Amino acid sequence: MTNLLKKIVLTFLVFNLSLSYAQNKEVDSLIQKLDNKDAYIVLTKTTSPRLKGNTANRIVEIGKIASPELVKILDSENQGIVAHFILSKIWEEVWEEEVCCNIRSIGEIEIMTINGLEIIIENNVLFSTPESLKKEKEIWKKLCQV
Repeated sequence: MTNLLKKIVLTFLVFNLSLSYAQNKEVDSLIQKLDNKDAYIVLTKTTSPRLKGNTANRIVEIGKIASPELVKILDSENQGIVAHFILSKIWEEVWEEEVCCNIRSIGEIEIMTINGLEIIIENNVLFSTPESLKKEKEIWKKLCQV
């Protein structure tokens, strides 16, 4: 009976490890496809970060297991904002959407903060400064314990 139990436990462990490995490979593949163009903002009663496209939404479905890979790209100028929005969605229980609409304008440039990240909007394109992205990366590292 002990050998049977050992075989069952071993089979279960191998299955879980292969499932985890497959999910990590999927997360890596999805991360490569991310772009800040997958992120947008909706202004209603709150300032709400939103995601479009299958890639970003699939990572949200995978959930917190994807957090370490997202934290790695938070300081990327091309992927940092979308990574921040995905993390914000995954970890939505730890923050509240900000009341709309605290927007600063400098000419045709608008600046707002979403969940701590200062986002600049110019010609409907979202971007953030390297300094702001690095600062948020450190905050997410602590939150996600990466």
